[in-house]
Amino acid sequence: MPSRFGTGLPDLNRLQAQLLVSGLQVKDPPLYQVITQLIANAIRLQEITDELIAGNTTDITALLNATFLTHTDESALLIASRNLLAGTGVSFDDTVPNERTINVTTSEEGVWTPLSDGDTVEADLIFNSFGECIMVFVPNP
Repeated sequence: MPSRFGTGLPDLNRLQAQLLVSGLQVKDPPLYQVITQLIANAIRLQEITDELIAGNTTDITALLNATFLTHTDESALLIASRNLLAGTGVSFDDTVPNERTINVTTSEEGVWTPLSDGDTVEADLIFNSFGECIMVFVPNP
């Protein structure tokens, strides 16, 4: 079976046909048998490779469309990537492999206050998944 993923791959079935008309089967049967097995295994390898590539196209598409936070601009290769930038008073520590530490420097002057939904009439506090009120630091102007 010709490969689905490229016309540049050799058609190994033609090679088998050429071997049949060469007369090698009569002249040197052991050599003929070895070459026949090599061709058959090469054909099977092409088929397995085609199956693996065909089976992974969905995964590759999903990977390309996945969202990534990146250290540098990777949008040429990862279409949905977002470059994570440190804002004012924020720095990243990437010294530990596969781990990013976010460091925040704040002014010594300011207050810690509960985070609310911003409603000025009847504010509701915002809680984390453990039921604890989320606190935020508000620096003095």
